[in-house]
Amino acid sequence: MTQVDVALTDYALAAECAVFTYWLARTRAGASEFRLWFVLFFSSISLATVAGGTVHGFFADKSSVGHRILWPATLILIGLAALCGMRVAALMELTGAAARIVNRAALAGFVIYVAVVLWISSAFLVAIIGYFPAMVMLGVSSLTVYRREGEPGFLSGFLGICVTFIAAGVQQMKVDISPRYFNHNSLYHVLQGIGLFMIFVMACAICRNKRMSQAVRDIAERAIDPEPQVRT
Repeated sequence: MTQVDVALTDYALAAECAVFTYWLARTRAGASEFRLWFVLFFSSISLATVAGGTVHGFFADKSSVGHRILWPATLILIGLAALCGMRVAALMELTGAAARIVNRAALAGFVIYVAVVLWISSAFLVAIIGYFPAMVMLGVSSLTVYRREGEPGFLSGFLGICVTFIAAGVQQMKVDISPRYFNHNSLYHVLQGIGLFMIFVMACAICRNKRMSQAVRDIAERAIDPEPQVRT
């Protein structure tokens, strides 16, 4: 196995996200639409890290068939996770036409992103640029709802997103603990694991807390009927 530290931390991240996916999928109470998008979010990351870990561990040679198949798949799955994150952010804060515009823009952006990965560049920087807008929007939405609702779960989500940005910076600046035994990619995975756990805390808070679930249902109702009827 080549790049053992990177592959193993990738697989550990995949296992973590698989647990998150299972936990959320078996949760029946709360806001079902949020649960669906969070399940897709974490499952996409889990599959992406399995594919990425396999590339780092067994197909590091860019000319190999495994690399040519699995690496673009890794980036596309990361883009899918970003699309899910954008959908969650829109559900949290936007209503009516604004939500529809953001969702359509996110889908169009995902299509463009896939085209870039397949035909222009499959550098990991493309993935970071691709998920940056979604994570910014999700972070802003988390902080806004936290300030309004005062629920710690939303603050956890916001801080988790901040950690993912720090992780991306570490990866791009190639900050190593040990170039041979624990390089910048491994450190990136560890920080991502911490950040994703904090986002998972927010997902659980939304999907299991009755009062917060009612709050997000109210947002969804306003998207359908933004101007409530005045009773006489």
